Amino acid sequence: MHLQGKIYAYPWRGHGNNCNTYLLAGEKNVLVDPGHIRNEFRESCLETLEKELAEDGFNWENIDIILCTHGHPDHFESAGTVRDKSGARVFLFKEEEPLLDAMARMFRERYGDNAPELTTDVLLDEGQLELGDIALEVIHTPGHSPGSACFYFPAENVLISGDTVFRGSIGRTDLPGGDMGSMKSSVDKLANLSGVELLLPGHMDPVKGEEEVKRNFMSIKTFFF
Repeated sequence: MHLQGKIYAYPWRGHGNNCNTYLLAGEKNVLVDPGHIRNEFRESCLETLEKELAEDGFNWENIDIILCTHGHPDHFESAGTVRDKSGARVFLFKEEEPLLDAMARMFRERYGDNAPELTTDVLLDEGQLELGDIALEVIHTPGHSPGSACFYFPAENVLISGDTVFRGSIGRTDLPGGDMGSMKSSVDKLANLSGVELLLPGHMDPVKGEEEVKRNFMSIKTFFF
């Protein structure tokens, strides 16, 4: 579904857990958070994404970069499969690598040789990231997980917030590596960004309009912190 400019959105509408996926279309097409292969209800999450991409004229061979906000399975599980299908490189923030290693061990114990491959090609630092003609700011936002990151796309005034900030809520901090104090600092960091007109979260609906984005941060800070 085309949202605006270079931004396409593929919100999850199934019954079980999975994340929203986004595509930044440019000289290099960037797929953000490809999600589960199948979720706890055995819904075919990756097949659904493939069909939705095709409706917008994209296939796996068009994907150049897989950019993940964090390493939880509902955001990262299919990254290796998409890499195999597309030849794309997988990007993840560097502080998330230990969590990803733990997830990989868990998947190998559970699925054996059928475990999805949970590895990265590029570990990110905080700061500017240029992917072809797409320039992003990588923002480290621990709290939901140690290496959670958000991506600000200033040319479109868009913030991709992963599981740090949702519409009216924040990501869980009770999972391994989660921390409420870090989450507060991360929310403060994001709230101080200027000019965000569209907030694209990992779950739930977008927040549209600069004033609505500001109000969303204000209500979150009032309610949770």
